[in-house]
Parts: sequence; C-alpha cells; structure tokens
Amino acid sequence: MKDLVCLHAGTSGPETWDRFVPGFEALGYRVHCPALLGHGTAPRRRPYRLDDFRDEVLRDLDGLGRITLIGNSLGAFVASAVAVAQPDRVDRLVLEEIPIPPRTTADGAPTTSELPRLALLASGWLARRRCDPTLLPDVITDLRRPNPTWWSGLPAVTAPTLILAGGPKSHLDQTRFRLLASTMPQATITTIEAGHRSHTHAPDRWLAEAKPFLAFKNG
Repeated sequence: MKDLVCLHAGTSGPETWDRFVPGFEALGYRVHCPALLGHGTAPRRRPYRLDDFRDEVLRDLDGLGRITLIGNSLGAFVASAVAVAQPDRVDRLVLEEIPIPPRTTADGAPTTSELPRLALLASGWLARRRCDPTLLPDVITDLRRPNPTWWSGLPAVTAPTLILAGGPKSHLDQTRFRLLASTMPQATITTIEAGHRSHTHAPDRWLAEAKPFLAFKNG
C-alpha cells in the first residue's frame, strides 16, 4: 500500500479532503491529511514562514517512506517544497492552484491583485476557529518575496506532476503555471474553470482529472 498525503489551503483544514478519501483508498492508497502549521491542533507560532510549513510536514512524515502529495493553494506550495527538499521520496504530485512566488524582484507576483493587510487580517479573523488569524498576512507576504532556492530545486523534482489551474475565476495569475511547468521535468497543466478551490466547487470534475493520474499498478 502506498501513502498519499493531502495538504489543505490556508484557513481551510484537513476535512476539505474527506469526500475524496474513499476514492483514494479504493486506488490502493493509505491516506494522510495533516493539519498545516497554525491550523486546528497543529502548533501556532509567529511569524509564519513557508519553510516552517514545509519542515512541519516533513516531521509529520517521518514514519513514512515514498509518498504521493496532493495540495491546494498554500498546501500545494508546501507539497512542492517538500518535493524540492526530498525529490527522491516523491512518486507523484497534484498541485491545485499553487501560488507561485517570484524568482527575482523583477518577476511577477503570484496574484493578479493584492488585498490590503487589513483585508487579510479580516479574512483570518473570520476563519479564527480553524486557524491563527495572523497566519494569512504572514503567508501572503512570504509568497510575494523572491524565492530563488525553491526555483532552483524544481528541476530535480522528476515525479510526474499534475498542475490544476482554476481558470479566470481564480485570483491567481494563471500565466505563471506555464512557467512552473516548464521548470519541472514531468509537469502538465489542466484547467478546471471553478476558481481557486476546484476540489470544493467542482469535485466530480476534479476527481475525474486526479483519479487517473493517481492510479498505479501494484507490484
């Protein structure tokens, strides 16, 4: 049996994957849905940095061997960062609406527009029962910083990678997915025009794309 790790978006939680777990198990996976740093019962500490989310997931995975990773939004970036840190350990990646940080200060931001910090704090406060309300502004700030180390590690991620774009309903810059795919050796892009959380808004279409990609032959 292979291990599948599902990582939720910022201000979301592991339960976002509940409806898909039976289907994943039917494919032969043992499914793990950890809470990201600052969410649910996971540790909370300021400031929240992308490297800390990656390291916390790596600690959660200490007892596992090779893994397949699925992530949405922040969870997708963390999944990619885990793969960059330990590329030989990852069998497959599904990156749904991954925010893509700049390579340099001359590069574009992940989003097509920027919410003011007060709006980000308000969003975090509304989700305070699920996560630390100060988390979202920290994450967005870190995602807007150039991340050359992450970029330089992507070519070593040879695992087949499915990038799921959300189309024009998403707030992310959709053109940056092509840049990411061109940097990873085995990445393909599929668009599900349901916005930033297509697994929530179009679950049947999402599963129709992800399930064949995740299928594997035993033995």
